[in-house]
Amino acid sequence: MNPLLSPLRKSTAVFCALLALMACAGILAACRSGSPEKPASAAGSLPAVSEGKTGEEDSFSSRSAAQESIKADLETILSSPLSGSAPNDYIRAHRQEYENILKKGDTALTYLLAEFKSGRSDGLRGEIMKAICIDLLGDRNNVPEGSFQTAREWYEKLDPYEPVSLPKKEYWETTNDRNLDFVYTTAMDRYASQKDDTVTIAAPVLYGSETQGTTVTVFATVLVKDFQVLGDTVTNTGGAVIPAAITGTVGSDGKISACTAYTQAKDGSYWAPSIREFCGTHHDVAEKMISRYSREDYETLLKKNLQAYLKSVDISPKYYSDSVEKISFADYLSGD
Repeated sequence: MNPLLSPLRKSTAVFCALLALMACAGILAACRSGSPEKPASAAGSLPAVSEGKTGEEDSFSSRSAAQESIKADLETILSSPLSGSAPNDYIRAHRQEYENILKKGDTALTYLLAEFKSGRSDGLRGEIMKAICIDLLGDRNNVPEGSFQTAREWYEKLDPYEPVSLPKKEYWETTNDRNLDFVYTTAMDRYASQKDDTVTIAAPVLYGSETQGTTVTVFATVLVKDFQVLGDTVTNTGGAVIPAAITGTVGSDGKISACTAYTQAKDGSYWAPSIREFCGTHHDVAEKMISRYSREDYETLLKKNLQAYLKSVDISPKYYSDSVEKISFADYLSGD
């Protein structure tokens, strides 16, 4: 029996903890520029507190308005085409209203699960709510397709996966290339997620370097991706491919340490000019970084590093998932 069905078995705090899971998806932090990949959809945040209202009053008002909107969109979906049609027919007929509900994120999940808990989930209404909840939960949904016959049965089996705690540790092979080791270390210092349930994996491609005395500047493009583990699935929650010039100081041991400057490509129309600017007189390096940006095999190295990390923390996932598809982890590793 779903613990959400009985208030004696699950407190309000635990129920709220479920909702907080929706905030885990998202792209890398705003400081990560470059050309980001599309992340898994993230729950929207509440509007800023209006002047003259307390935070609690404004949040309650915002939630109430959002819930009324969700209720109205749900009723519109249920209104047509015909009472004898399949649930998917109703969704296809009102795709905009369906998407409107999905955009409400954690607020929509709260409302719909509360409807299930209150018993307002019979027939067509329950089937539509189930479809929305499954889309909102994504890889957190622990109920396999085909293991239930009704929306109520799905809800009673629902016990959403929580992200596994992922230790922070070095996962790349130590090499004799001081430039590569420097780029790895600096990229992780700059881009690594601070969340306990998220690991950031980097895959750099080096294009050249410049040495002046004890100062070294390395020109590299770095693919970084964030991952979580939910049940038996490793999930990509966001990423970016970032060209940069990274400057450090050579220590007495010959290794590069103490990153003193990190200049990364700007966005939009400034992207290519910014790369040429930070490469300076190294015109050949700049043109390689620009022309090979979308053609480098970043993914092969990233998969190798991800696999090494998971092995080091004794995790063997069965599946890989992103915002587009869910496939076996073996197929992900062997794919292009």
